[in-house]
Amino acid sequence: MSMRDLAGYARRVLGSGRLVADRSWGHGGTGVLELRDGAGATWFVKGHGDPEHYRRELTAYRRWVPGLGERAPRLRAYDDERLALVLSAVPGGSGLDHVGDPGVQYEAGVLLRRLHDAETLPPWTDLVAEKLDDLARLSARGGSRLFEARELDFVRAELRNLSGLPAPARVPCHLDYGPRNWLVEDGRPHVIDFEWTGPEVWVNDLNRLYFGPWRDRPDLRDAFLAGYGRTVDAADRAVLHACGALTAVFIVVWASGRGDAGFADAWRRNLHRLMAGRW
Repeated sequence: MSMRDLAGYARRVLGSGRLVADRSWGHGGTGVLELRDGAGATWFVKGHGDPEHYRRELTAYRRWVPGLGERAPRLRAYDDERLALVLSAVPGGSGLDHVGDPGVQYEAGVLLRRLHDAETLPPWTDLVAEKLDDLARLSARGGSRLFEARELDFVRAELRNLSGLPAPARVPCHLDYGPRNWLVEDGRPHVIDFEWTGPEVWVNDLNRLYFGPWRDRPDLRDAFLAGYGRTVDAADRAVLHACGALTAVFIVVWASGRGDAGFADAWRRNLHRLMAGRW
């Protein structure tokens, strides 16, 4: 859908609407427009290019996000044909400006726990098989070209090693949870962008933080986990490392397909650190 059509849909939902700005990400996967209605309220309309991402985000807004209250947008309307969502605005500035603040990390932990507690889901009895299937699909999509055999063998072995652990619980996970998707006001983050949301192991929602700002700042990790109300034990760490290695393969394949060499290189380095035992 064109940006003009997306704006027209939002205006029909809102009754009126002045376009404020195009807030779309550079990767081109979605279109996001900011509008202001006749009463002065701010809204966002998001048009997805991928039906699966639309389905995931709509499910999240209908099923789990309401449990976050005012700390996340609310769903005003959606259109299955247009793959479009109309969402309320939440206050705050970019979380990237607050990434080093332990107080914000604490509050982010509190907020993520609310999302994870939104629904009780059954244990993941076939986690290893599903993750190995994901690795095989990524290899077919270009991973076998972008990685050496020893790198993929390492990821495969790490995933297989999880078979000795009890089946972990699954919770509703954001799966892109980090400062890029936080808006911070008065030290409290609000969370946006739920297009990757789905059932996962809780510790895999720490992925962007654990392999990012926490690497050199254990105080941020400790503050976040204090807010979340749980520590990372040996079994959690095994899942986080194995699935983090798989995430590195995914991101390198995804970013390479979009010409984002910097993002791909950062996650390749993360994989090499795991291979060297430096986490």
